[in-house]
Amino acid sequence: MWGWLVSRTHWGLALLFLAPLYVGCLLVKHPLALSTLQSLLAPLSVLACLQVERERSFGFGFLVGLGLFYWCALSFRYSDYAFLIPLMMILTALCYGGVFYLLCWHSSPIYRVLALWLASYIHPFGFDWFVPDAFFAYSVFKVDKLSFLCVLMAIALLKPHENQRLLFLKTSAHLYPKLLACILLALSVDWHASNAPHNTFSQFKVATTHTAQDLKWQHDHLQEIVAHNLTLIHNAIAQHKQVVILPETAFPFVLNASNLLPTLLELSAHITIITGALTQADHTLYNSTYVFANKSYQYAHKVILAPFGEKMPLPKFLADYLEKVFFGANSFSLGSGASFRDFDIQGFKFRPLVCYEGTSALAYPHSPDTFVVISNNAWFVPSIEPFLQRMLLKYYARRFHKTIMHSTNLSPSYILTPTLLGDQNKGF
Repeated sequence: MWGWLVSRTHWGLALLFLAPLYVGCLLVKHPLALSTLQSLLAPLSVLACLQVERERSFGFGFLVGLGLFYWCALSFRYSDYAFLIPLMMILTALCYGGVFYLLCWHSSPIYRVLALWLASYIHPFGFDWFVPDAFFAYSVFKVDKLSFLCVLMAIALLKPHENQRLLFLKTSAHLYPKLLACILLALSVDWHASNAPHNTFSQFKVATTHTAQDLKWQHDHLQEIVAHNLTLIHNAIAQHKQVVILPETAFPFVLNASNLLPTLLELSAHITIITGALTQADHTLYNSTYVFANKSYQYAHKVILAPFGEKMPLPKFLADYLEKVFFGANSFSLGSGASFRDFDIQGFKFRPLVCYEGTSALAYPHSPDTFVVISNNAWFVPSIEPFLQRMLLKYYARRFHKTIMHSTNLSPSYILTPTLLGDQNKGF
């Protein structure tokens, strides 16, 4: 079995590369098993990329791209163009076939190590979910860029080479490169990874909703959705919670022009309410996070819009044309906020983020220690998207030393800590 997996066939190597993601989906409720297996599988994923032949790198990348991002096309299920799903999957896979052809263009281990180290900066059409470093998010290894480089070099040193050529040391003694590899791996281990935070966030209700995407925007179901959200808020009050967090567009309408505002303002006298909804300002719609507290409210607009889902990362003439083709003459584009906004509600300091922008490194510098991320994953469920999103969020939580509270629709909610252990699952 091992020989087949690490053989130079791109099928076996692609499966090995994707193993951390797909095994992680199955073990997310078992943190010790998850971290143990990811600590083994993440380095093997790197080995797969170092092992693949240049001539097979495009096929390898095609399979990896398909396995990582097939779910992107699933949003077409809720349009008149569902027949395009296979085509969009293939186009996405072809794109990453090209990416991996560049990453594996030279067979030199030095080239491969540096290419994979820098791969997280490759963002096709602005889509930045290809982060090989994030495969180590649930491993015992540190997730900073220097530690990732050390792991890459260690695996390259341990990897057998033709004619026993060595990567960094030209010596016939095999002991020295192996010893160096062990030192590099030891330096990359997060020896404080098991330190769980003392704060259990018992005063926070991180809610999960279960609204299907094909029903979410139908007027006939609006009252049912609102009633369910209000029940979640009342239950949180009855449980003596201080804060309740609802997902992205939990209220699927323009909330600042709604007659629901007085109700939410009244409830905010008893509990702080953080929820997603649309905002209309200056003839523009925004995907926003609302914060209701002490009978007043504020909001923060989404800053980083999802490529193709919320904005067209193409020249304007082409973007306008595609929007008319797919969404009709009455289509609209969402506006984006000018900058991130931080809140301080009675000492609770946090930065709100909406879905896609929570997985962007741009959102994390110069920010409070706590993030509130809200998502609507109904577009892509069932798929591996929720765990891939979680893996990216965990990566940034550890890399930037943040706590992330993530409230979702149609996938489990959770609280992520900046250490390996200590996460809290809220929606299973």
